[in-house]
Amino acid sequence: MKSVNTFVVNVSGLVDRPGSTRQVTLAGQVEPALDQVEDCGQVTADLRLEAMAGGVWVRGVARAEMVLRCNRCLDPVGFEAEAPVRQAYGEEAGDDMPAIGQEGDIDLSGVLHDELCLSVPLVPLCSESCRGLCPVCGVDLNEGSCQGHSESRDSPFATLEALLEVPLETA
Repeated sequence: MKSVNTFVVNVSGLVDRPGSTRQVTLAGQVEPALDQVEDCGQVTADLRLEAMAGGVWVRGVARAEMVLRCNRCLDPVGFEAEAPVRQAYGEEAGDDMPAIGQEGDIDLSGVLHDELCLSVPLVPLCSESCRGLCPVCGVDLNEGSCQGHSESRDSPFATLEALLEVPLETA
């Protein structure tokens, strides 16, 4: 059975008719290859296809509900990704312009994937005040302080800390 890509659109009716337009809404799955993305729901793209000399201009917005992991405490964080989509497709491939297929198809899955990945924060947080996890025992510091271990002085900078505790003499 042939796999159907829900993000492939036939634009043969627009090619060579500059100024003509068509609205499309596409929905399907995209798998962002990012460590901070735990799960990605269905992607919906509301797009306007506009014919231009030698190709088609695609612009619109892509949206998806995602579950990210907080960078400090590792709790799941809901995120509504919304990304602008702007891509030109030409009758011939160029440096910044992928080619329209021989049958008039354009595959939008790559541009939707890339734009949604760019909308994901590099350091997702459940809140700005998140205290994270204890580096020694792993207790969630948002739920309380950890018990049962003393501060480790294995740091090579531990001796320098003592210098900060010396009172300054007044002249």
